[in-house]
Amino acid sequence: MEYDYVIKNGRVIDPAAGIDGIADIYVYNNRIVNPPVNGCGESGAVIDASGCLVLPGLIDFHTHLAYQLSDFGLNPDLYTLPNGITAAVDAGSGGTANFEGMYQNVFSKAMITIRCFLNVAATGIITERYPENLDPARFDEKKMELLFDRYRDVLLGFKVRAGRSTSGDLNLEPLKRAVELGEKFNCRVCLHATNLDAGYDEIFRMMRKGDIVCHIFQGDNRHNILNEKNQVADFVHAGRERGILLDCACGRVNYSNRIMRAAFAEKFWPDIISTDIIGFSIYGPKIHSLLSVMSQYYGMGMPLPDLVRAVTAAPAEVMNLQGRIGTLRPGANADIFVTRIQKNPLDIVDKFGETVHLEETFVPMLTLKEGRPAYRNILFDPY
Repeated sequence: MEYDYVIKNGRVIDPAAGIDGIADIYVYNNRIVNPPVNGCGESGAVIDASGCLVLPGLIDFHTHLAYQLSDFGLNPDLYTLPNGITAAVDAGSGGTANFEGMYQNVFSKAMITIRCFLNVAATGIITERYPENLDPARFDEKKMELLFDRYRDVLLGFKVRAGRSTSGDLNLEPLKRAVELGEKFNCRVCLHATNLDAGYDEIFRMMRKGDIVCHIFQGDNRHNILNEKNQVADFVHAGRERGILLDCACGRVNYSNRIMRAAFAEKFWPDIISTDIIGFSIYGPKIHSLLSVMSQYYGMGMPLPDLVRAVTAAPAEVMNLQGRIGTLRPGANADIFVTRIQKNPLDIVDKFGETVHLEETFVPMLTLKEGRPAYRNILFDPY
């Protein structure tokens, strides 16, 4: 077979395939393919990944990609591909009034693979100047039926926010209604939970297996994942055991280094690592990109295979794309990220002023999207 690319000599980490070791990856057209029998018949461009990690294309599970249609919106490809991200989830930028316009004008035109949560509020999340209207009486259930019928392969479920600055006096009523809608439409619910007026014990009682709690390391007040002994609370462990998924979704303000340290001391890792990156936080001082979040978690002790799983195989499964993305198995899309862990001292300071100091960071070298180079670091000369 005449291969297009052969990526050689890198440390391949693919949790979905149970691979962690030096291996070669073969690309033909837009797919990863089997290696040649007995090493014969190799051809095509050879990429030497010596000293690098070769990973499935990363997945940023919590983004806002409604470029020029929301104050939060990022240009999907411009943010993702240079940072090794080949797939992403838009976390409720659009609701029933504007999702279709966002999908048709932005999401469907991107190079990367995009899936979405539909915001229960009709307007979605379009500005930071005021929150969306989360009164369940305002939800447009009829339009939800239309959108789920039309975009069932794109929509993963419903997005809802809860907390003093979002749902206000409604507290958990929007979540309760969102879960009812999740039952009706047979889909997941993704909850933004910050600055809460209720404990996670109450939240986890309401949510179901497969639902997602975002910003799991937020520390706005006493309602967080820790108990009075500064340990991860029993009801958080119980919620995870029931199948509720925990997404860090750091954002620039939705995490606490103190709470993260306490959780990591117990080897309590998130199921999914994502950014909640938005138009006015990208490349900022508190969060650079998905790579800075990965660097922080790695520097704080999260094992590399677990970390890679949380940005590849785990979100791919929630997106119903397991086997196609988030893996380097033959037959999968040739979405590939080559990165290097380099010495690069970095301080990450949360909004509470607490600092995590890192000595190393992930540096992007090369991104292939469906078998074609989409980014290459000018310092990486592998040919």
